[in-house]
Parts: sequence; C-alpha cells; structure tokens
Amino acid sequence: MLRIGFVALIRPLFKGDAPRLVRESLVALTALGQEWGFTVVTPTVTNPDRHLATGQELPAAAVSSPETAQQAAQQLSDSNLDLLLIQHATFATGELLAPLVNAAQRVGVWALPEPEVKSGPLPLNALCGLTMTLSLLKCPEVGKCVPVKWFYGAVGEERFQRRLRPTVAALRGLKALEAARILQIGGTAPGFYGLKEYPELAGVTVETAPLPALYERVAAVPELAAHARAKIWLEEAAGGSGVNDEQLMRVARLELALAELAHEGGYHALALRCWPELPEVCGAMACAAVGRLGDYAIPAACEGDVLGALSMLVVQGVSHRPAMLMDLSDLDTDDDSLLFWHCGNAPLSWAGQRGMRLASHFNRELGVVRDMTIQPGPATGFRLLAGGRRALVFAGRFVGSEKPGFDGVRGWLSELRWAGTPLGSEAFVHNLLDYRLPHHAAFGEGAWEEALLELCAWLGAEPLPFRPPRPTL
Repeated sequence: MLRIGFVALIRPLFKGDAPRLVRESLVALTALGQEWGFTVVTPTVTNPDRHLATGQELPAAAVSSPETAQQAAQQLSDSNLDLLLIQHATFATGELLAPLVNAAQRVGVWALPEPEVKSGPLPLNALCGLTMTLSLLKCPEVGKCVPVKWFYGAVGEERFQRRLRPTVAALRGLKALEAARILQIGGTAPGFYGLKEYPELAGVTVETAPLPALYERVAAVPELAAHARAKIWLEEAAGGSGVNDEQLMRVARLELALAELAHEGGYHALALRCWPELPEVCGAMACAAVGRLGDYAIPAACEGDVLGALSMLVVQGVSHRPAMLMDLSDLDTDDDSLLFWHCGNAPLSWAGQRGMRLASHFNRELGVVRDMTIQPGPATGFRLLAGGRRALVFAGRFVGSEKPGFDGVRGWLSELRWAGTPLGSEAFVHNLLDYRLPHHAAFGEGAWEEALLELCAWLGAEPLPFRPPRPTL
C-alpha cells in the first residue's frame, strides 16, 4: 500500500484555529486513504510552543520552529514514504520548510483556505505561505530539491481531491515501476530491432531465459491441470469457440508454464518471443495465453518487448485494471478514429458485450487467440521510450462494436488526445510516424492521461509533445 506522509507548518502567532484545522485534516486524510488505498504516516514531534490565541498545544504532526522541523524531517525520512504532504496550516517561512522538503523522494506542498469570515485579523495566511514556499524551492538555502506538486483546499473539497486523485494513481504506477522484475523469454522476435530496448531506471530488473526453458515447462504440465484449465477457457468464451480440444489443451499448457515461470521467479511481467519458433515447437499460438496472464495481473508483452511489458505494468498500477498491448493498424479520417488491433492477446476485462470468442490465428490455422471487440469507454495509451527518459501518453474513447474491425482483438479509438492536446486521426498518425516510435502501445482502461503525465513528471521522463504535422524526412 502507498505510504503518504503528513506534517503541518504552524506559526502560533496567527489567530486562526490552526491546531484544530490540522487535526481535522489528518482525520479526513486518513479516511480518504482508506477509500483510495494509501496509509498516512505522521511524525511525533515534541513541541513546546502553544497556539497563542487558544492556548492549545500544537498537534504532534505539526512543527513551529527549525528544531521541531528537523525532528519531524528525521522521522519522516526514515519512513519510506511515497509522497510527503507538507501542509501550510498558516503562513510559514523557509527555515521550517528547508529541513522537510527533502525528507521524501516526492513532496506535495499544501495550503488550507481561510475560514468563511473574511474580516478582522487575517486568520491563517496559508495561501501566501504556499506561494512563498514554491518560490523558495530553487534557493540555495533549501538545498537539493526533489519534485514538488502544490495542493490547495480542505481534504473534503473537490479542488483538493481533483489534484490528489491523479497523484495517487501516478504513485501506484511508480510503485509498480520502482521494484519491477521483468523476465524476457527468448529475446526479441527476429527483425524487431525497435523492440531491442531496455529500461535504464533504478530498481527495474530484467532477467532472461531461453525458449527451451519454457518448452520444458510446457511439456511437464500435468494432463489433469491442463484439462482443468482448458475447461475454464471454454467457460470464459461467451462468444463461443472455433478451436478443438487439442488446441485448447496446448494453449492451457502454455499458459500454466508461463504462469509458473513468473511465480517461481517473482516476476511482475513477462516479455515473450512468441514467434516464429514457439508455435512450431508447442503447436499453439501464445496470444490467448498471454491475454490470460493479464487476467490475473501478470502483464505479458508479445515479440519479446521488454519496454512494452514495463509500460503495461505501469498502466496496470495506475488504473488498477489489466493492461493490454496493441498495434495501430488503420485510421478513419471521416470520423477521426484509429483502429488499434492485435492478434488476440487482450485480458478478458476489455471484452465488449458480445464477449470473447476462441479462434485460430488470423494468418494461420493454429490456435488459440481471443477474438473480441474492445468495450466502449475511455482508455489511455502509454509507452516508455529511450530507456525510460521519454514517454508516449495519449488518450481517447473506444467506440465499441458499432464499427467493424479485423479478426482478433480490435477497437476504434475516437476523441483523440496526445499529451493532453486534442487532435484528429491524421495528425495523430503524423506524430507517431514522425517520432519514429515502436509499434506497440500499452493501454489502460479509463481516463488516466493526467495521472500518467504526472507520473512522467515525478519520474523525470519527458512526455513527447504534440507537434503540428509538417513535411519531414
């Protein structure tokens, strides 16, 4: 679970009831964490100061002097935080901020609004404090500065939650990335030179295994286990099946062998060289088995695409839903939509109301692939590039089965946006081709564009900007 730190800055001279507001904020933030999936971590500060107007002791999670700020910073830096929220309960100056701002790898600075009464002595002046804090982040007195995002409002207000919601989603994606273990099986598919790219990110581990290691696992799958898995395949195929029992048994063995490799090695995602050798040796296409792994949160990328697998893992973390890996296969300038397609490898949760059908590969009379139309609704595309220094982020809405597509997994994406910029299908393709991008993109179910752009900011990865189409070489 995510760990979000909380510490408040209070100048006791301000007459607003800052101690009460800090306590209320902590209670509300803890409740929000239970709903959104994060734990709140606070320091326990010994603070001799009292609030001047009310005589109250300051909360244990509040600091009011350089000494208490240093005490809180030490505790928080030892707490393995994913984010530290520093709340301006009142105006505060840089000597309170400086010890805290580097107590976590990511920081949010937050100001509470003034009370409803807008006359008399200024109660908090917290927004001014937030403004000044942000201006201090590049000052040498503050020292090395981690990435910082600002927040404003009480915990229960939409204006606060609207900014925190994508942050929590981005943190989930970063959490998935920071300790990711990827197994590449068999290297990349022959001729797919653009997929021979590996992550250059701290904490990410890529290990390799030869295809024969997989073949041995496939051959060792017990008959009863394969039979039980094949039965589940048929039960899931609401759209019916066009493959025979032997084909089902082969793909069931392949799925169980891949899952065993992932579980035994503690791998979070796989990148599989799914052809040309594997179908010949195993007598089955890997597509449906790859999609089935995604059903239980093990992203698996086709053609040995390691950065594709890592991108899927990030998207899965952000969205809390299985990710899929797709190709761009067609465009329609009449309604500004793009056809994203793959042989038959998507998780079942992406299937539209007609469900999934088991079928043979579109180019070979060999099973098993998932034949299905992507359900209508918002979706977000993502791919890490240049080892993780850059990224592709785009979004749109799948239209569902109202528009036909080719056999396999398919969906027409409309209402297109590239890194937040609305654009047409032709402009999208211009950018994709002009940037010379790999042909795979990971997709997350839902509108996660803002979260993924924020993830890039925390990560230090540059999202590719939209560029108006122009002649290029």
